[in-house]
Amino acid sequence: MRIMWIHYTYKKDLKRTQTTKEISSFVESITWSGSKSEACRTLAINVINSPIDTNIIDLPIKMGDRLKLLTDEGIVLIDSMVYEKEVTDEQGTITYTGYDDLKHIVKSNLMHNYKKTTPERITKSVCKELGVSIGNIAKTNVPIKKLIIDGGGYEAIMKAYTKAHHENNKKYMPLMVGRKLNVIEKGSLVRNFHLDDSENITNSSYTQRLEDMVNVVKIYNDKGKCIGEIKNKNNIAKYGKFQEVYQKEEGVNPKKGAKSLLQGMTKEASINAIGNVQCISGFAINICDSATGLIGKYWIESDSHTWQSGNYTMQLNLEFKNLMDVQEEE
Repeated sequence: MRIMWIHYTYKKDLKRTQTTKEISSFVESITWSGSKSEACRTLAINVINSPIDTNIIDLPIKMGDRLKLLTDEGIVLIDSMVYEKEVTDEQGTITYTGYDDLKHIVKSNLMHNYKKTTPERITKSVCKELGVSIGNIAKTNVPIKKLIIDGGGYEAIMKAYTKAHHENNKKYMPLMVGRKLNVIEKGSLVRNFHLDDSENITNSSYTQRLEDMVNVVKIYNDKGKCIGEIKNKNNIAKYGKFQEVYQKEEGVNPKKGAKSLLQGMTKEASINAIGNVQCISGFAINICDSATGLIGKYWIESDSHTWQSGNYTMQLNLEFKNLMDVQEEE
């Protein structure tokens, strides 16, 4: 892996000159990570630091400088801006943490009343307002009559695409490619690669829990009268009743509202393996792990890739269904 440091020098007229330097030889470790819930991807590098050792060159990386992580073939995995610097010891390391430009969308608030538009047009509008470049935006052609936004730019995009999801059942997620925002269909299978305990898996875990199970939901109206129920008969037969109540809401189908509270067995799984840069949040992976019984297709909820001492490893937290970060209107 190669790390490029891009430093900007501002002139009086606010124009800037750019200096690019490869700093791979100064970096002790690299962590590249992301998750469905955090939206933007993160790059953290540890750089050797010793103020009293003149043989160690100080890298004056500043807030707002950019760090790029590239493969040896020159493919950009992340183009990030430095948001944080942490010095650990007098003779230790400095950790620089950067985020891709989806951070601008996540951290920025908007107020809009969109009418007669589509999710893709809303996304382009958000990007234009916040100065984020646009890449490939998934086309839905799903009409949106009205969408009122008073909040985050990320929520605006996901609320729009949630409407498309309800229409076509496709799952969407934003993803930065270089410095351009893409919106992709979530859940594509990682190509020409699988995880196997006889080849590349180094450690794995699989946990099942009944703690959060709800298999009966009683529906009540505003007068406190039970007007129906939703239940999972199979789970009741296996585990007994775990009951919740649902208060009828105005404008919401009571059966759909109650059904959303049903909860089956909670499953959590994680895999440590030899790294592959294709395995990132939003994509699916085929797995064959006899130790945990994880066999088949799973979806990557979060990922963390680490390069250190010549080794490349990754940790993947898995989902058992292809789930979208659904953002409903309030």
